Amino acid sequence: MRHYIIKKLFPILPFLFILFFASCKKDSTAPIPEGQVQLAMLDSVNNLRAAGCKCGSFVMPPVKPLIWNNSLAKSAEGHAKDMSNRQYFAHISPEGTSPIQRAFNAGYTGNTIEENIAKGYSNIGSVMAGWKASEDHCKAMMDPMSIEMGAYAYNSYWVQEFGH
Repeated sequence: MRHYIIKKLFPILPFLFILFFASCKKDSTAPIPEGQVQLAMLDSVNNLRAAGCKCGSFVMPPVKPLIWNNSLAKSAEGHAKDMSNRQYFAHISPEGTSPIQRAFNAGYTGNTIEENIAKGYSNIGSVMAGWKASEDHCKAMMDPMSIEMGAYAYNSYWVQEFGH
């Protein structure tokens, strides 16, 4: 009986093998047009959160996925464009505007904001690797209190906003 089942399955094994490996998802290494990071960034962060990881010396267990928040995305967009246009790189703007102030100005109604910024990366895979390699940035992506996010990329400036 076992031999019969193997003979029946043998012709479809290559198809099953291809189907299995085609469904394995990796972070994209292709550049994404500026601003169009929404689903790809959300997927990348949620894949990391689902797997769990090590942030520096801290083992971060898997946590719930985040949902997209348009107000946080609007805040991230404004900050990425502002940093690029005025050639600075900081969480606080030259006028002293903080991430929570930017998020509230963009219409966010949550209580807490965490922000990751990066500069000089050309794709989501590389910026995610950079953030994951930084203990504080990694912890922000893995924070179990965060329930939503927004993100934006502009002229190689990247911003992630996490809210709860």
